[in-house]
Amino acid sequence: MKKIIFIGLILIAILFYNLDFKDKISQNNNLDEVTSFNERLNYDTEVNIYNFEKIKIDNSKEEVISLIGEPKRIDKSEYDFDWYVYNQYEENFVMVGIKNDRVVGLYSNSINNCEIENISINDSKDLIMTQYEILEYKKKGNTRYMINSNNQYDIVKKDGKYITFFYDIYEDYRICSYQIISEESEIKLDGIYPLESDELANSFELQVIDLTNSERYQRNLNGLKYSENATISSRKHSKDMGDNNFFEHTNKKNESPFDRMKKENIIYIGAGENIAAGQTSAIYAHEAWMNSEGHRKNILGDYNNIGVGVVFGGYYKIYYTQNFYR
Repeated sequence: MKKIIFIGLILIAILFYNLDFKDKISQNNNLDEVTSFNERLNYDTEVNIYNFEKIKIDNSKEEVISLIGEPKRIDKSEYDFDWYVYNQYEENFVMVGIKNDRVVGLYSNSINNCEIENISINDSKDLIMTQYEILEYKKKGNTRYMINSNNQYDIVKKDGKYITFFYDIYEDYRICSYQIISEESEIKLDGIYPLESDELANSFELQVIDLTNSERYQRNLNGLKYSENATISSRKHSKDMGDNNFFEHTNKKNESPFDRMKKENIIYIGAGENIAAGQTSAIYAHEAWMNSEGHRKNILGDYNNIGVGVVFGGYYKIYYTQNFYR
């Protein structure tokens, strides 16, 4: 018996809110906070990151290292592989999925890749429509997972690969990033949600920060420093939403994001919060935030610190909170 499950609508269309608030009080006393995350942002230009364009699915790990060097971080992914994360090149952000020393996944929001052939970042959504047949669903076993993207992304299947093209609806539906996953890895993901994992939650947190900073650098904005206090505040709110079955900025104790930040000893002159629920990865959460005017304003806002909390559980399976302040 065939089952049909709709994906996308609850993941993108209805679960995003934002709050932007300015409170003119004393200067933040944590602005110089340095953590292990910040220490990883030592920009190394010895290797040509643009060689990412040459990497193909099924290349060896050795080929990847020889082309673009060692990653700054290795993250668990929602799939059956690890992401090799290259976040050390400011606006140029890429990830390479590696399993058994072979390439099975690729992602970038800034550098093109030969696997998408004559399609490039900044091309129009209309070009995808003329070059590819857009998938209406992903079939896994006897289940069809219907794709409802609200025109924010399209998924195509070509030569044993699933390619997702993400669009920026505020910039004429240009292609702003893409993800390529081998068919084997896609099919092995049971359903659409990964298994709960603290390691995966932490990977998503760091990737949200990477993606946020890459967006900011592309627009000549300052990068945001990782704040442990803001991360703690964000994690607590994500867990609270999942545990107590609500999705709001104000919790059931009537505490605002700014109340919660102050409880973590964050003193600010401006702050903001984004929340999301149901997104299957950091990439999908970030891309949806960028296609929501208020969330986009926070991501590109006048801040210099960031904390992200991702927690599995609850009605929507996974909750994201993103706190900004200066």
